[in-house]
Amino acid sequence: MAAVALTATGCSSIPFLDRTEAHELITGATDTAWCANGDGSWFLGNDADIAGPHFGLSILCHFEGTEMPEDAADHATALADLPKLADGTEVLINQIALGPDYAAEFEDDPSKVTAWIDSGDERFDLDAIPAPGDFLALTVPTGDDAVLWIEDDGRAQGLNLRTGEQVEPIMAYYNGLSTDVVQGDSFSAEVTVLNDEKAWDLSCHSDFLEADRSVWREDLGWAAEESVFLQVTFNWCTYEDNLVWHLDPEASLAAKPGSEPLPPLSMSAEELPDTGGTLRYTALFSIPENSEAFPMVLTPVGDLENIAEGDDYAFLDTPAPSERGLVFI
Repeated sequence: MAAVALTATGCSSIPFLDRTEAHELITGATDTAWCANGDGSWFLGNDADIAGPHFGLSILCHFEGTEMPEDAADHATALADLPKLADGTEVLINQIALGPDYAAEFEDDPSKVTAWIDSGDERFDLDAIPAPGDFLALTVPTGDDAVLWIEDDGRAQGLNLRTGEQVEPIMAYYNGLSTDVVQGDSFSAEVTVLNDEKAWDLSCHSDFLEADRSVWREDLGWAAEESVFLQVTFNWCTYEDNLVWHLDPEASLAAKPGSEPLPPLSMSAEELPDTGGTLRYTALFSIPENSEAFPMVLTPVGDLENIAEGDDYAFLDTPAPSERGLVFI
């Protein structure tokens, strides 16, 4: 009996009887692709992507099974040396793409993002967002899912590590939203102004109008759900040594992506150097994220500051509105 007991004790420590249980995470770095386009393990281009202001990440290759897939084990010693999976356990292996399908909206900055994996009641905090080429291998109970979460400025999105499906995605990043700067036809206006001493016919033809959209801003954070920020910048006239035409920041400019005009969230002006006092206005709006082509409406009401002698000026008649189209493609 004693010999039998000793034999049994010895057998329990033989390595090939060790098993890898569920909820073991193995990570590592690589610099070559583990699969090719057309392989069953190829995920790139199948919407297995998430992106934010400071990161972009795509899954390149995916493997799974109740035994360690040879195609993955051939690339990583840590996987090849892993003991056989315990009964009722499978492994999910994902290699991060060497270049993501969606780039960061602003710039890659790992210090501003947090990453973790949820699997059932288990959470695995990662030291950093997975880098290009990295692999994540997680053992799970057979059939269970796991989600890689990445949080950027307080808002998290996930990727299902079994299917590659997005979890709670910020859809503005994936519906073709262009954040490029676009040019528009410049605004113009002709008005009559007067004070107690004189009357003038004034005309202003702005020589600059551009706009861009964003999902996130350094100063404001995230746009509202299903909305994006629209920033519009344009020049407006000053009449050197005589009059400054200050536009009303609340009533002079509106975006019209729908039936009703939208007032700006904010609007400010700065004087451009070496221009004789030309003012450059920057207006910020919140518009629906699917707004691709729409007019901006300028009604150039405001204050007419007399910088010469005499009283300030007033409009003889309320200035007429004018529209200029913006097209984001």
